[in-house]
Amino acid sequence: MNGVFDKQTSGNDWTPVVHSMLHEREQDRVAPPPRGHQRIILDDLERQMERHEQEHLLMMDEIARTFVVPRDGSVEIFISAHRVLAQFLIQALPHLRGSFGDVVFALRATTDEYGWQQLYVDALWPGNSTEAFLAIDRFQDAWWIANSHLTAGHLTFTYRLA
Repeated sequence: MNGVFDKQTSGNDWTPVVHSMLHEREQDRVAPPPRGHQRIILDDLERQMERHEQEHLLMMDEIARTFVVPRDGSVEIFISAHRVLAQFLIQALPHLRGSFGDVVFALRATTDEYGWQQLYVDALWPGNSTEAFLAIDRFQDAWWIANSHLTAGHLTFTYRLA
C-alpha cells in the first residue's frame, strides 16, 4: 500500500456502456417470414407425414405377407411405436433366407415385468437345435452384428424348433 494516494486504481475506465454485439444488431433487422410462407411450410410437413404414413402401411402389409403375425395386434402396435423396425424387418429378410433357407419366420412382441418391450423374430426350425444355432450364427456374422445397433435393442432374432 502506498500512503501517498487515498485511492489506488488500475487506470482502466469501465464507465462507457458496452455496445451490442454485431450478431445481436443483425437479429433485430431480420424480418419475420410472410404469413403465407408459414402455411406453405406446414402444408409441406403435412404432405410429408401423410407420405410417411402410407409408406409405413405398405411396409406393414409386406410384413403381414412375409412373416407369421399374431392376430392380437401386439406386433402391429409394437412396430407402430418403433417405426424403424418395419423397414428393418424387410431389409433383414433376404439375409434370414440366406442363413436359414426356406423356413417360416414368426413375429412376437413381449413386455417383461419391468416394462421393457421386445420384438422377436422366430425362425420355425424343422431340424435339430445344433443346426438352428449354426444358422443363427451365420445370420449374425453375415448381417446382424453390423446392423443391430439400428434397432436400439428392441429386436431379437432367435429360433423355435418346429
